[in-house]
Amino acid sequence: MNEWLVQFQNVDTKPFLDCLKLMEKNKVDITDRSTKGEKSIQYNFIGDRTELASKFISYIKKINHINHVLKVDDITGAWMVEGDKGSYHRLHNHTLNSKGAEHSHGLSCVLYLDVPDDEDRGEFYFLIRKDNITKKSTIQPNKGDLFVMPKSVFHGVYPQTSDGMRRTLNIDFKYEN
Repeated sequence: MNEWLVQFQNVDTKPFLDCLKLMEKNKVDITDRSTKGEKSIQYNFIGDRTELASKFISYIKKINHINHVLKVDDITGAWMVEGDKGSYHRLHNHTLNSKGAEHSHGLSCVLYLDVPDDEDRGEFYFLIRKDNITKKSTIQPNKGDLFVMPKSVFHGVYPQTSDGMRRTLNIDFKYEN
């Protein structure tokens, strides 16, 4: 299994934010989630998510090695995470959507809508498996960074030490090779 991560920088977040204003969301109990920290909040988006999906798909289409046409109804989940000082995400991947769920293949996307105006914004870390070797990498995220990766990529965020909002918009798609 060869994994990868593609980073798009300086993505215009305004169209995504405009889309979110029209969507219904539910606050999630994060007890069994990777989201941690007393100032962390997660919201799931419910209802029609096709416009949101189409905005992400426009970037996914730019990735050369994806030989699959994603459709807006291939979405398996969409959520937003807000965190402040002390918030983090423990190491996880998105192959299981919930306890007892079937393993699923697909793509995960993380878009940074907001980051604190400080050096430590909660560093994003990930593990890439390629040719039976696993390598760890880190990225200090900026507003407008979009990460696209297979759902199998393990990733997380180190505890944020600075004050200020870190907010991500996340979406998963089913994708069979």
